Amino acid sequence: MPAPVGAEPDPSARVQRWLVDAVLGVAVFGAVAGTISADVAGDRDAEPLAYLWAFGLGALMLVRRRFPLGVLGLTFVAFWAYYMVGYPTIGLSVPTAAALYSAAEFRRAVWAVSAAVLLLGGSYFYRLVIAGQDPTRVVGYELSGHVALMTAAIALGVSMRLRRELRENTRRLLEAAEAHERSQAAAAIATERADIARELHDSLGHRTTVISLHADVAREALDRDRRAAEDALDVVKSTSGEMMDEMRRTVQMLRRQKDPRSPLSLDALQGQVFDLLPLEVHARIQTHDDERLAPDHVQAAAYRIVQEALTNVVRHSAADYAEVAVTLTDGRLQVTVRDPGPARPPRERSAQQAAGLGLHGMRERAEALGGSLTAGPEGDGFAVHATLPGVISLSQTPATRPAAEEGR
Repeated sequence: MPAPVGAEPDPSARVQRWLVDAVLGVAVFGAVAGTISADVAGDRDAEPLAYLWAFGLGALMLVRRRFPLGVLGLTFVAFWAYYMVGYPTIGLSVPTAAALYSAAEFRRAVWAVSAAVLLLGGSYFYRLVIAGQDPTRVVGYELSGHVALMTAAIALGVSMRLRRELRENTRRLLEAAEAHERSQAAAAIATERADIARELHDSLGHRTTVISLHADVAREALDRDRRAAEDALDVVKSTSGEMMDEMRRTVQMLRRQKDPRSPLSLDALQGQVFDLLPLEVHARIQTHDDERLAPDHVQAAAYRIVQEALTNVVRHSAADYAEVAVTLTDGRLQVTVRDPGPARPPRERSAQQAAGLGLHGMRERAEALGGSLTAGPEGDGFAVHATLPGVISLSQTPATRPAAEEGR
């Protein structure tokens, strides 16, 4: 059951509604009082007391929003009481139209329709059966006018209620749409933050590990092998420069709201990852077959997974080598990184935390593409297995085929 609009807290709206109701009350008082003044067919003259009924019917309009059914009931009772006293005729539809309109506007129309039927039925039963008035005049001349006015009042009330409900529903839909947009924006921001954090961890974390390891090599080789120390420091210098370039690219991406970096390719693993690590990498990489090719975003995810997995090997394994296998099988890119072990005893808590974040980031990358990733001990060592879906037809990318064939 719709609530009256008067419950809204806006002071200006309350004043506006009060003025409308006051004008309607004055109109009801004027219409009924004018009919009483005509002094038509009554048992008693138009005494001043008769105008109290006109005033009361008009005053009821001030509370019609809060108690629409109460106003309708009081109008019904006042109408019959007025005629029982014997004052001049005021008609049927004029004194009740405003109450019918209010009931239809703020409650269900069935209440107004039921009251109109009772008023019409009771009135014409009394006039035709009890009072014995002329049916031709009563029914043929007056009935249509009363029915038309009552129907118009009820229809206007229903239309005002539907209009108000439509406006309220529209407001709620707009609020829901705004809330949904805010939720989507917050989710997009959270996703973007997670992507940035994962990207920084994978790229800078790998280079930080390389710098740390070669710094240890340089420190140990200073006294006995100056050449090895210089080579290690050269790697530290070049990797530090790459880290700064990576930081600048990330800052540019955040400021320009776009990613200026070129897509990562698995073909670049040898020069950008394998050659910088202090262990031998046995790699077998196949990103295409005769008909299909792993797209750039899938290769980029595989690149980061291999990079992070090898970084964890350097941090946590005493192995001298690691195996990397990337193959396109049944339309899926299978990525495997394993080391024979044994595991190196953890030296610092921070290193273990970094490895945990790395595994979490690798799994997020795989699942974001609809794939999966598992990681765990395998024999004396450790293995990471990832499955990344998504291939494109080489026939649809003629410019890619030569480059793919060249890498075979």
